[in-house]
Amino acid sequence: MGSIAGRAATTPTNYVEVGNVRYAYRALGPADPVDKTPVLFLQRFRGTLDDWDPGFVDALAKTRHVILFSDQEIGTSTGTASKSVDEKARNAADFARALCLSAIDVLGFSMGGFIAQAIAINEPALVRKVIIIGAAGGGNPEAAPPTDIDFEIALHPEYTFEDVRYLFFTAGRGEETQAYLDRCATRTSDQEPPVTPGVIGKSVALIGDFINGKTSHFKKLKDLHQPTLIVSGDKDPFIPFKNIRTLFRELPNAQLLTYPNSGHGPHQQHPDEVAEKIEYFLSRS
Repeated sequence: MGSIAGRAATTPTNYVEVGNVRYAYRALGPADPVDKTPVLFLQRFRGTLDDWDPGFVDALAKTRHVILFSDQEIGTSTGTASKSVDEKARNAADFARALCLSAIDVLGFSMGGFIAQAIAINEPALVRKVIIIGAAGGGNPEAAPPTDIDFEIALHPEYTFEDVRYLFFTAGRGEETQAYLDRCATRTSDQEPPVTPGVIGKSVALIGDFINGKTSHFKKLKDLHQPTLIVSGDKDPFIPFKNIRTLFRELPNAQLLTYPNSGHGPHQQHPDEVAEKIEYFLSRS
């Protein structure tokens, strides 16, 4: 991959071919990090490369090779949108191998956290460590549902300031919400197109299958043996904290980091601090 120094707001979008599919990605970090294993970022529902918090990405990229990845039919990636979490996991693994990577750490946010679990379970030789942000395990009889209006807001054609505040932060966190939006606005060129309605519909279906227990992922959590860091807010409207604790309980080798008065995106509310905690987790043998 060569030197991939750069910053999240300006680093160019690159592409790699896997069969007939062209995957979009951005890579940044130190030219010669102590640890050569890159961190592959797996994005949330409706998220593109542009929706990663540049402050958080830059903070982790001070010490780590960071690769932001877009699955098929997301942004400028080609192909056909995935219909299952396992299909998304296979695509991410194929992408990593196309970059000649034999080992990766994975960081998944929200829907990306579902994918991170699947790729770690399905590809134990490829995935070294796992970071899950704002996500729980697959559906099970103990799971509590999200609040009623979450998906209604998440499906708005465009997000208002208050939509972003509600979905990713908590009440009283308007200043942090604006700071996140301001950081995202620093990228002014080489931007990705928004996710299309057809792809959004497929994502809704695969998320529903996962959280409603129509897949077998919850039963497979015992097979996820890689060291795992779960990062959550205690007031996440999408993922009730009860479900986070259940994921922590079911994983053989997990740590749980919870931020008080924080919502679905604790890494967006506390970008530098969360990046520092992740670096500490990754650096320990």
